[in-house]
Amino acid sequence: MSAPTADNVTGPFVPCLNPATLSGIPLEQFLALATGAGFPTVEVSIQQAQAHGTAQVRDVIQEFGVNVAAASGILPAGPVLPAPLLVDPDTYRACLDGLDERLEAMAALDCTIATTVLNPRSPLQTAEARAVARERIAQLATTAAAHGVRLAVETVSIHTGLPPELDGPHPVIDTLPQLAELLDDTGTDGAGVLVDSFHWAAAGADPTHITDLGPHRITHVQIADIPHGRATDELTDSQRLFPGDGALDWTSIADALTQAGYAGPVSVELFNPKLRALPAGDIARLSHHAATRCWTLAEATR
Repeated sequence: MSAPTADNVTGPFVPCLNPATLSGIPLEQFLALATGAGFPTVEVSIQQAQAHGTAQVRDVIQEFGVNVAAASGILPAGPVLPAPLLVDPDTYRACLDGLDERLEAMAALDCTIATTVLNPRSPLQTAEARAVARERIAQLATTAAAHGVRLAVETVSIHTGLPPELDGPHPVIDTLPQLAELLDDTGTDGAGVLVDSFHWAAAGADPTHITDLGPHRITHVQIADIPHGRATDELTDSQRLFPGDGALDWTSIADALTQAGYAGPVSVELFNPKLRALPAGDIARLSHHAATRCWTLAEATR
C-alpha cells in the first residue's frame, strides 16, 4: 500500500481504529498514534481504560480531540481481552461483577456502544446455546441502556482457526441474518448488529445480509480485507489485510451499508501477525489511509 496522504476523504463513514490492530501497546500510546495518523474515532478496551484511570483517559481523549466510538470488555477476560457471550455459567456470573462500573466508565468516556462477540460454535446444543444467548443479550442490553450504552453484537463466520473459547461441536449462529433473527427474539431494542467485513465475506459476501438489516439495526462496523484466491472456508483472522489490499468489493460493501442507513465509524481491525510486525506508527498511518481510501462508491466519497 502506498503511503497515506494528509487529506481525508469526507463521506458518511468515519475512520476508526481498533486497538487489536496495534496490539500490545499502552493505551495512551495507542491514542497518540491513532490521532497522529488522523483518526477522529477509536475503539478501546474498557478494562484497559479503567486500569489507566477513566478520568485520566477522558482528559487524554479530550486533549487529543478523539472520540471513543465503541468499547469492548462488557464481559471481560483478563486485563484487556473481552469474553464471548457463551462462556460457561460460572464464568458468566464472574464476568457480571463490576458490570455497572464498566458501563459507568464507558459513559464517562462518552462511549455509547459496547461490543460483544457471539460464539459461532458451542459445547451446548444449538437450541440451548441460542436460548442462553438471547437471555444474556437481553440482560446486558437492559443493563447497558440504563447507562446510555447500546450493545453491538458480532457474529463470527470463519470456520478455521477459531480460538477454543469460540469453538465447540455444535453450531450456534454464523451469519448476519441469523443474528438479526436472534436479536429480534430477545425482545429488546437495546442491542444491534456489529457488521465485520471479514466475517461478512467468510459468510459469502452477500450484500442482502447487510441491506436486509434495515435502518438503525447496525450499531458498529469493523473492516478488514480478505486475501485473493482463498476459499471462504479457508479464511482465518490471521489473514486479515488492510481494507483495499485484498479481494473484497468495497463498492458493494459501501452500497450495502448506505442502503441500510449506516453512516458511522468503520473501524480497522487486524490480527495479521505480519502486519502487526510493522512499526506501530506505520500501522496506524496505513490503517487510516485504508479506512478513507478503500471506498469507491459515490455515496461513500462525496
